[in-house]
Amino acid sequence: MGAIFISYRREDASGVAGRLFDRLETAFGKRRVFMDVDSIEPGLDFIDVLDRHLTECEVVLAVIGPRWISVSDARGRRRLEDDADFVRLELSRALSRGIRVIPVLVDGAEPVSAADLPGDLKPLARRQAIKIRHERFGADADQLAEALRSVAAEREHSPSKQFAAML
Repeated sequence: MGAIFISYRREDASGVAGRLFDRLETAFGKRRVFMDVDSIEPGLDFIDVLDRHLTECEVVLAVIGPRWISVSDARGRRRLEDDADFVRLELSRALSRGIRVIPVLVDGAEPVSAADLPGDLKPLARRQAIKIRHERFGADADQLAEALRSVAAEREHSPSKQFAAML
C-alpha cells in the first residue's frame, strides 16, 4: 500500500482526524500514514513537506466535518476561497495529479456540493464518500481501512504495475 495522506481542518475535525490517524497507523504502519501534526518535524517548510508527501501518496483522505465548508479567516472570508489555504492546496494538488481522494464525512457532515466549492475543488463533489460516525467509529474506521486495502490490491494488479514488474 502506498502512503495515505490525511487532510483536515483543525477548526472542524482535528479530534476525529487524530483518532483516524492512530487507527490507520496501527493498520498500515507509521511510515504509511501522513498527518501534518504527527509527521512534520519542527523547522521544516510546511508547503514543501506537504507537497513531497502528496507526491508520494496513493490516497488522500479529505476529513470533512460540519464546518469544513464554512470555516473562515480573521477577515470573515471562507478559507476555501483563499488560494493559499492549506486544505485547498492539499486537495487541489491531489485532484490535479489524479490521486484518489476519498471524502470522509464525520460528525454528521453531509457530502459537499460543487456549488459550494472553488473551481479547482469542484471534482471533490463527485467523489464517493465514506461516513465515520462517533457511535460506530471502530466499525466505520475498519470499513475505511478495508477500502484502502482494496485500493492497494487494485493497484498491485493493474496492467501498468504488472508490465513494470516484467521489465
